[in-house]
Amino acid sequence: MRRYEGTQLHPTVDENDVRWFAQAEVTALAARIANERSDKPSRGVGSTASAPKRSPGELAALVFERFEQRQSLAEIVIGLRIEPSTVHGLFDQWCVGLTEQHLLTASEPRVARERDIPRASAAELARLLDELPRDAATRISVGRYRGTYVSDNVDFADIVELGGFHASGGCTLKDLTRRFGGGDFRVSAYGFVPPALRWEVLVKDIVAGV
Repeated sequence: MRRYEGTQLHPTVDENDVRWFAQAEVTALAARIANERSDKPSRGVGSTASAPKRSPGELAALVFERFEQRQSLAEIVIGLRIEPSTVHGLFDQWCVGLTEQHLLTASEPRVARERDIPRASAAELARLLDELPRDAATRISVGRYRGTYVSDNVDFADIVELGGFHASGGCTLKDLTRRFGGGDFRVSAYGFVPPALRWEVLVKDIVAGV
């Protein structure tokens, strides 16, 4: 924080020479740094960097945390430097709760049921984005909504995770569409303090550039 003092952070100094940083400024800087890191290209094939040694439990916790944030497969593999097959295996375990595992048949898809995701209009999504907490970072995750498919008379949402970005305070539909274009999406807002899903909606006919 001291490295950014005077340029991107502007603390006040009290009579005891203690610096007080504005939470909104710190949050905005943290979100900007997180977005810059996620935009950097991955290391080339010839890189000698290796993944850190982790216990199976530590790896599962890290991957489950990213599932909660609705990160895409590519983001998880690049961020944690692990095999896609490992992520797929952990996703299968994350999808099914302790009780639900005994109730589900092997044939039922382990994805969200259509009825479990609230629907919203583009205008309602714009309001949700604008009303994000001003003093906390939020991860906005986006999945391409490809409609409904039916299995055993149950409607499921066909969603392809596209990725996301960090927002400090409110953001706009343009912040979303300039990254992913227009169309039908599932949009999620994940808060870090406390770590929890703020909201998640299905939105159709989002127009790029509006």
